[in-house]
Amino acid sequence: MNPSQIVAKLKAITYAPTTEKSKKLGAGFSKVKLTGKTITADFMADFRVVVRTHGKEGYSTKPYYSVDNGSVLVKLDRKTVEVRGSERIARRIRSLLASETGATLSPLNLNGGAKKLYDMATDVDAVLVTGVEKGSLTQAEFKGLGLQSEEEVGMYTRRYKGEIARFRGMFEYPSPRTTLKTSVNGAAGSIMIWTSDELSDRNVRWIVKMMEDSAPPPER
Repeated sequence: MNPSQIVAKLKAITYAPTTEKSKKLGAGFSKVKLTGKTITADFMADFRVVVRTHGKEGYSTKPYYSVDNGSVLVKLDRKTVEVRGSERIARRIRSLLASETGATLSPLNLNGGAKKLYDMATDVDAVLVTGVEKGSLTQAEFKGLGLQSEEEVGMYTRRYKGEIARFRGMFEYPSPRTTLKTSVNGAAGSIMIWTSDELSDRNVRWIVKMMEDSAPPPER
């Protein structure tokens, strides 16, 4: 499927609010455009939420619908899809793209590449090491302060052949320069950034590019 066909597919999927009559959860794209080798779009979707209440006749449940939104970037040159939004938004976009384009979408598993990002972080306070070969032990989790200089973590990655799968620490973002707590999940290919202000698009692109560069090249 060429870029123009993908754009046409996404434009055809428009959002319509969920109604009691249809019961079909609304989901759709807007502002779809192709710039160079990247397709961008906004996304909105409804999610069913069941609320349980207690009355004179006991407990009862009633479904409600919440609306969530995000954005998606389909990077044709890198063969990656970047979703900015919640985990449930990412799952819905992944499902729609797979069904509409026939593409096989899997998480950007860093396959050991998380170590490159880990070496850039400071004030690391949580680390998960998987693939450990130490008797019956297969993974180890560390929590504390300044773990990036903790010899024990290095021992599990070097001596016991483990890989850093997930960690949380501080990153210095370049534009504008600011230090923010960031959680990197190498297996899920996701990041979570703590900030009280809106994160600049340049800083988002910077950390995402670091993840893409740390991942092994896609199989052809």
